Amino acid sequence: MHVSSYPRVFAWLLMLAGFTGHAQAVEFDEKVKAPMARTGVELKTQAESYSASFARLRDASPVEMVSSKALTQEHFELEWQLERALEDKRQLEDLSAVGLVKHENGFRIDYAAFPQWNPFSDVLTDLLPTMPMDIAGPQLIARGFRESDIAALRSYLETHNLKSAVSAKTLPLAVGFSKLVKKYDKIKRPPGKDLVFSFLYQRGKVEAEVQRDWSEGLIRTLDDQRARVLHSYFMEMQSTGYWLPDDVEAGVTSLLAVMRLPDYEQRARNEAEGVTP
Repeated sequence: MHVSSYPRVFAWLLMLAGFTGHAQAVEFDEKVKAPMARTGVELKTQAESYSASFARLRDASPVEMVSSKALTQEHFELEWQLERALEDKRQLEDLSAVGLVKHENGFRIDYAAFPQWNPFSDVLTDLLPTMPMDIAGPQLIARGFRESDIAALRSYLETHNLKSAVSAKTLPLAVGFSKLVKKYDKIKRPPGKDLVFSFLYQRGKVEAEVQRDWSEGLIRTLDDQRARVLHSYFMEMQSTGYWLPDDVEAGVTSLLAVMRLPDYEQRARNEAEGVTP
């Protein structure tokens, strides 16, 4: 779990919220297993490689950063591995050189100095959809935006609902997983933590790409100069955050309880259609 000085919580066990779109994606695949946590040495090498990839794109342009599918997936896979290592209490190498400083049972991160752990696309999806443009607009204009650029941002936010975009891809995964959990219950086969992780891994990968795609669409409404202004505006907000392990057992229990609700599928579909229960 990530916690920073502005609200950003990577609550991966609460990935059921926000069903507001139409389902147009593949269902949960039981055969796709979530990767196991790597050794401390392997994770250090992976973290260094990712940090180097991030630095190369950061030196290029904000558009390059958010348009790179490879970098987004590299980031997701590494975070997944590190989360599992923290939860398993594995012995890790010193990762302070890449910004992960040991703190209690997790890490303290200076996001301003090491933005690779909270990249631009994540900041955009975390903050911009709920940020009042009557506040952000004048501040951006003071930095070099034009009224037409503010209008372009407003238009994109009004016509591209992020929650709907995520829901369109993740609802079938959740419904498929719920059906499988109930099938397991009927044959008295415990679903188990590995199956839950498989669902969360598949859903997390899809969500990461949807958010990246949304961010790329937004940034491409601006020219390069304004894209750099937007980047500097948001990235200057970066400060210290904390990355702590989740209570896995409690999270798994809570998630399975939701999936076992008799009317879970109907509830999810109603929310997807915006139907009030």
